[in-house]
Amino acid sequence: MTDPAIAPGDLVVDLAYSLRSAALITGAIACAVSLWTIKRSVLWALAALVLGGIGGFCVGLVLGLLMFRASSGQTVVVKLGPGALAETLKANLIGAVVSGLMAAAAPAVLFGQSAKVAPLATLGVGIGIVVGGTFGYFASRP
Repeated sequence: MTDPAIAPGDLVVDLAYSLRSAALITGAIACAVSLWTIKRSVLWALAALVLGGIGGFCVGLVLGLLMFRASSGQTVVVKLGPGALAETLKANLIGAVVSGLMAAAAPAVLFGQSAKVAPLATLGVGIGIVVGGTFGYFASRP
């Protein structure tokens, strides 16, 4: 079913793509900060930046498919503008928070730092809120 408010040529926001982007950036940042906190090494943090981005993309891909189901060959979009703010914020915050939580807690679990899992997971959620909110706000602006 198509939205009658969206006409051909209107600028739109692909919600699944926006969610993936926010999840990728959050995963990269949260994983790098988390591993820096554990190892205090720039090389480990740079490796975590890449791996966290890949992990965040994968999380965003799965969440985007689950949240924004569409018929084959179609995508879920909202018309660009002030009315898109609620939908883009919802999509980006969910993707970024889940990605941040997983990416920040994973290094602590992998390196046996069980005492740091909760603080790093909280840090990941905070990074997700900041990145997701920022992406959601700017994604809805013309």
